[in-house]
Amino acid sequence: MIWLRRVLAIPLIVIFVITLILALVLTHLSGTVGSAGFYNGQMRQAHVYDWVYDNLTPAALDEAGIEMPTDFPVDTPELKRDIVAVAKQAFPPKWLQGTFENATRQIFPYVMGDKNSFTITIDVQSRIGPMADGINGVVDNHTQEIYDYVTDELIVPAMTEQLGLGAALPYGITLTDEEISGFVAQAMPQDWAIAQFKSMINSLAGYLKGDVNNLNLNIDLAAVKTNAFSTLTTLADQKLETAFNDLPTCTPLQFSQALATLQPNTLPSCRPVGYTYDQFKQALETKLGMTIAQAVDQNVIDLIPNSYYFNDAQLRQALGEDMAKSLDEARKFIVDDQGQRTEQNFGSASGRADFDKVRPVIHAVRTWLWALWLIPILLLVAIGFLCGRNWKSRLLWPLGVLLVTCLIAVTLVAVLRTLVPQTIIEIPEETVPATKIDTMIADKADEIVHNAINTFIWGFEVKLILFLVFSGLAIAGVIAWAIVDRNRRRRLTQHDPDGPPA
Repeated sequence: MIWLRRVLAIPLIVIFVITLILALVLTHLSGTVGSAGFYNGQMRQAHVYDWVYDNLTPAALDEAGIEMPTDFPVDTPELKRDIVAVAKQAFPPKWLQGTFENATRQIFPYVMGDKNSFTITIDVQSRIGPMADGINGVVDNHTQEIYDYVTDELIVPAMTEQLGLGAALPYGITLTDEEISGFVAQAMPQDWAIAQFKSMINSLAGYLKGDVNNLNLNIDLAAVKTNAFSTLTTLADQKLETAFNDLPTCTPLQFSQALATLQPNTLPSCRPVGYTYDQFKQALETKLGMTIAQAVDQNVIDLIPNSYYFNDAQLRQALGEDMAKSLDEARKFIVDDQGQRTEQNFGSASGRADFDKVRPVIHAVRTWLWALWLIPILLLVAIGFLCGRNWKSRLLWPLGVLLVTCLIAVTLVAVLRTLVPQTIIEIPEETVPATKIDTMIADKADEIVHNAINTFIWGFEVKLILFLVFSGLAIAGVIAWAIVDRNRRRRLTQHDPDGPPA
């Protein structure tokens, strides 16, 4: 009745094939998709951390220069390279890699149900210092551009804000806003302006790190005002002399009459014959009781503040509402949260509640995965006893079933690998054309997915090959055992004819 037993073994063989493949797939999923090391390996294989600075960041800066123009000189290729260098110095690829891999090692035990919570630490605080050093290095490489920016966009507008459109001096002299701003800017030495800008950078870095709770930078402008006073006085004097030379001549009596009716903001209608400019100016100063220098000091210099304050309010005004909000969130994350994120920061409460129902199932499957392997093992034992006549055949039958199953599975997996499409992630068709960054990210994501699929399939194929090799070697061992045993029995029969047959 051996044939009946072998017919009864057919359903067991089918169930064995299904349970073996299921056990292999679940085990492989647990060791790959369910493991942080799988994702970390894919990121390293795709060189993502270097790609961020070599490709993604320059492209982002190119698009930012087109879509978000700014007064700050960031649209030059040299400065774009400097921005990338600063970012790479502040957050080098090794830091990105370590941060990502530490995060995955914290998250996956939670996702797999091994832990009920996780805490990710992103150490941004220690990187602010290197970032400030890198920015200061960029400032040293672009002193002229930074100097122009500091003077024209920051300090000079703040100093001349109260002057309006210029300054009207006695004697009909007017200093325009452009003249005052230009001479005030010239009064700022480049080394001094660069040092003030670096001080602003360091103050902002200290504020972001939490070294200080309020951003309050005070720049003393006394020396600038002194230098500006000297040059503006010279300019006013030159304008008065030019006006003097343009006046028609008259007699001393006519000049005295014009001087008697002179208004503070006008010039006499003529200049006396024989008067030098100094005599003319002295007569005007005596009449009005004010020198040119005093007029400049009173109408210009006194209206310039003695200090330039850069505080939280000015920073927020300069950044705009959205950027200021982002700055507050960044500082809260760095200082208050100490760069930490927990499971409470991800997703909504309802979403976490739903996922918490799934995690125990995942954990249970992983915990009892070993028990699933008992089913194909017991089925092999049953197949061996049903199909075999003796111990050797009871080993050869299950090993043969395992060998054939693995051989067919290896062939199917190899064919499956060739069917993986060349492009997996495609940018959806939209009315707005995809940007260069969208395309780059999609290409890199496609590369990662391809690598992951190939790694997953190859790993599964390797497991099948190992089972194939094991079953083949085991079959060879059983056959060798049978041959050795037959030869042994034959020798025994030859020496003892009455013994058992070979």
